[in-house]
Amino acid sequence: MPLDTTIGPELLALRDVTLSDVARITGGRLVGEDAPIRHLRPLSADSIPDGSLAYASGHFVDELANAPFEAAIVPASGVGASRSVIVHEDPQVAFFALQRSLAESGAYPTIASHRGDRVRIADSAVVHDGTVIGDDVRIGDHVVVMPNSVLDDGVEIQAGTVVGEPGFQVAGDGTGRYLVPHAGGVHLRAGVSIGANCAVDRALFSTFTTLGADTMLDNLVHVAHDVMIGDRCTLTASVELSGSVVLEDDVWLAPRTCCNQFVRFGRGAYTGTGSVVVRDVPAFTLVAGSPARVFGRVCLCRAKLPSDDGPVECGSCGRRFLIDGDAVAEAA
Repeated sequence: MPLDTTIGPELLALRDVTLSDVARITGGRLVGEDAPIRHLRPLSADSIPDGSLAYASGHFVDELANAPFEAAIVPASGVGASRSVIVHEDPQVAFFALQRSLAESGAYPTIASHRGDRVRIADSAVVHDGTVIGDDVRIGDHVVVMPNSVLDDGVEIQAGTVVGEPGFQVAGDGTGRYLVPHAGGVHLRAGVSIGANCAVDRALFSTFTTLGADTMLDNLVHVAHDVMIGDRCTLTASVELSGSVVLEDDVWLAPRTCCNQFVRFGRGAYTGTGSVVVRDVPAFTLVAGSPARVFGRVCLCRAKLPSDDGPVECGSCGRRFLIDGDAVAEAA
């Protein structure tokens, strides 16, 4: 697969799966018209491609009304006229059982392999089939790169790091607990550098855990499934990002920062050492502590900004910003 191919959910979309198949696998009942299903997505997903199936129960059923899902697994109370549904007594159990069945049966595809020019892979490294390696990539000793991993030009990975192993999603079905199989991938964009003994988990469904261009990870960093990291971010030693965390461009995370799932960092956000981040961090904002709280505004050069609302200028580099309460934006 050439590197100019679009890296998106359609690369990993389900093949030949219909709502009648979903009903059969889950033991549910199809209400409405049969239709192809190409993706599974949680109700909270930021991006919902065509042909997506979700699940909802309780008060979350009401959120389906305006969501662009093809269909959903719902309790009997969730049957409506707007879309086809699979009726099941426990939609969450059915949803993760479906993912388990589809992943284990090979319903998700694996991307075609590609190797670029001037690639250097250590003899002790393991790079599986179904990986895309761009030009000038360097892969160190004892690195493991799993299928559905895409490494763009100039990526460097140091010793002992694992890219693309399944993340950690626990489910149960009344008879026991299990780890939900992951079917997504990892996309390391151009110039990404990853230190030693890191883990970057593959996405749970048909999408990619993504590290943006020129992002750099120190040693012992953990990036969980479905994390999205922008360009030029810096994650220092022992940072931990839980599932579905989003970092916009130019974020700097200090050593031992850890983050709850679904937390979002605005552009240029910055953390202090040992921060425990449990809520979103606005752009150009410094947080620290446990739980992390705001300690001021910070420029891309990491100098502190004035705290007054209105136009301000960084006293160190001269960049200009507009501050309005919690909102900070770089001036044009």
